[in-house]
Amino acid sequence: MLSNIARKLSPSRVVAIVLALTAAVILSLLPTWRAQAATPTPTPAVEAAGKTTLGQPGRVLLLGRIAHPLRLTVADLATKYPQHTQTVTFASSAGQQTHTYTGPLLYDVLQAATPSFRADVKNDALRYAAVVHASDGYESVVSWGEIDPGFAGSESLLAVTEDGASLATTGPRLTAPDDTKGGRYVSGVTTVALVRVGQ
Repeated sequence: MLSNIARKLSPSRVVAIVLALTAAVILSLLPTWRAQAATPTPTPAVEAAGKTTLGQPGRVLLLGRIAHPLRLTVADLATKYPQHTQTVTFASSAGQQTHTYTGPLLYDVLQAATPSFRADVKNDALRYAAVVHASDGYESVVSWGEIDPGFAGSESLLAVTEDGASLATTGPRLTAPDDTKGGRYVSGVTTVALVRVGQ
């Protein structure tokens, strides 16, 4: 049947139909292509962050979209930044836990490293997130809007003590005081990479 129809059409009509079908296929794929183009690819700094997490307990490498990359010890975190104390309760695989942590705000540590926000983009900071890596390969993400006092203002710490005990040997612990579950309480933090996730 299709061959009969094709014989009745002029060559120019067949070409027009083929071009129309091709255009329709391309248009249907545009959303997928746009989504792939909008997906940020890891920067060399972030890829390096992932490779530096293992085997470096007690030290934190701060890098990414910041002017002053730093390598900080727990002692640095305990003495060079304002200290905060918080008692938190969260659910874990071992049941409900309550702990008291002391350390600097993640926001303060990142601010001191001077994030490279774009002045020409409105609220550019809201396109950023901190990817926090642990010595065992575990990682979690905290958006800038969550920790910025001008927005959600969540007081996530890079804690240097837990229940009064120093974390100098194992490394600091990220806290997520507004979370019900403890999945973002990253133990043995080794790297914090500030990344721009928006276009």
